[in-house]
Amino acid sequence: MQIRRLVATDDAARAGRVVQAAYLALDGYPFDPEYHDKLGDVAGRAAEADVVVGVIDQDIVGCLTFVPGVDNPHYDFDDPQGASFRYFGIDPTTQGRGVGEAMVTWCIDEARRLGRARLRIHTLVAMTGAQRLYARLGFTRTVEHDEDWDGIAGLAYVLDL
Repeated sequence: MQIRRLVATDDAARAGRVVQAAYLALDGYPFDPEYHDKLGDVAGRAAEADVVVGVIDQDIVGCLTFVPGVDNPHYDFDDPQGASFRYFGIDPTTQGRGVGEAMVTWCIDEARRLGRARLRIHTLVAMTGAQRLYARLGFTRTVEHDEDWDGIAGLAYVLDL
C-alpha cells in the first residue's frame, strides 16, 4: 500500500469515482446530484489543494483532499491554527484493509509538519466506520462546530496536535 499525493500521471477520474462509490455505499446517504459531481471532481480540487491517494497494486483505492488551512477555498472551519481533510472515500471493495487509517495518519503527519495546532474534520451521520476510525486515532467530537447543510448534519471532530 502506498499513500501519496496525486500526481499528473494518476487517473484523477478514477480517484473521483472511488470517492463517489464510497459515499453511495453509505446506508442512508442523502444523495445530491450537484454534490455527487463535486465529489468526483478530483482534478479540479487538485489545482487548489493536496489530493492524497491510497494505492494498492497500482490501483487508486482511496482518495481525500488535504486542506492545510484557512487560506484554502476548501477549508470549512473558523480556525486559523487548524488543517482539515475532506471528500474522503475508500473503494467499498477495499474497506477494512487499513487504507483509510493510513490516509488519515498521512494527514495527521502533514498537519504536524506544517506546524498546525489541530486537525479538524466533518463527517456525516451515515459514516459510522469513519467515526470509529477517528475515535481510534484520538479525534474527539466538537458539537459546537457541527454544521447543517440544508438538513444534512455535518458532525465535527478535532485532533489536537
